[in-house]
Amino acid sequence: MEEKDLSELKKARIFNNITGDEIESLMDCVRGQIRSFPKDDIVFSAGEKIDSIGVLMEGQLQVESVDYWGNTAIISLIDPGEIVGEAYASADAEPIPNDVIALSDCRILFMNMHSILTECQRACSFHNQLIQNLYTIATRRNRYMNRKISHMSKRTTREKLLSYLSDIAQQKNSSHFTIPFDRQQLADYLCIDRAAMSTEISKLQKEGFIKTNRNHFELIACNETDLQADK
Repeated sequence: MEEKDLSELKKARIFNNITGDEIESLMDCVRGQIRSFPKDDIVFSAGEKIDSIGVLMEGQLQVESVDYWGNTAIISLIDPGEIVGEAYASADAEPIPNDVIALSDCRILFMNMHSILTECQRACSFHNQLIQNLYTIATRRNRYMNRKISHMSKRTTREKLLSYLSDIAQQKNSSHFTIPFDRQQLADYLCIDRAAMSTEISKLQKEGFIKTNRNHFELIACNETDLQADK
């Protein structure tokens, strides 16, 4: 494995507490394979049965759901060091329900899930560490999805926006923050109409509750009664 590839993989959470030499040794155990995808290419297709997880090394991926009428909902964005496909990469799992699209040129390490979860003949301790890391990532992903469900369960566009922005501010521990979405992506993520969302953002700015420039936001302190007043 090239030093550049190894350097990228060592940054991935799934390889926490695993050395570069150990990562190289693992590649045989987990049938590791690095593949490149050009922008807009489909990494996984909805309805496909998969047997490997992907570790994103370069670029950005979008996990999205497209309904019968062509409406897109963004499930998540995947950045370098993160994994994709872990919930569906097993023999008894359902087909993956979402498309995974390359938002830019990407390089991905694929590892066979069965091989990951099966103890290798050498019974190496770092293989067990890989499994522990995978469990930790799955737990974090579950919390992420629970937060998204919480945002989407709000009744109005205003409530969904405020729920999301408040959550990001709390995660960043700052009233100033940049979100990973453009306006269309944010609307798709929250499953709301872009025009209605833009109108609500404009209202919140005029009312003095937020300031925004593209994907940068600032939340202005106010009381909850004021925020709910124009629902």
